[in-house]
Amino acid sequence: MAYPPAGRNSASGSLYLLAGVLLLVALAVRSPDLYRAWQAGTLTTERTVLTLVFLVGALFMLRMGWRLRRNNRQNDVID
Repeated sequence: MAYPPAGRNSASGSLYLLAGVLLLVALAVRSPDLYRAWQAGTLTTERTVLTLVFLVGALFMLRMGWRLRRNNRQNDVID
């Protein structure tokens, strides 16, 4: 079997890295607003959970992008 598998080109790792970084930047831009809402007592549980889900998603995107970009033989991210 050829490596990397068909459908996984070399740009996919860079795209995952870019998406993860952009999501982290978006969360960083929103963090002052979240802090102000927390100080005012208007921060809802749904908003907090959604922010944490986005943060975890961004970190997984960065991890996956880094591992795909390294192009190692033991690629257990997707397989």
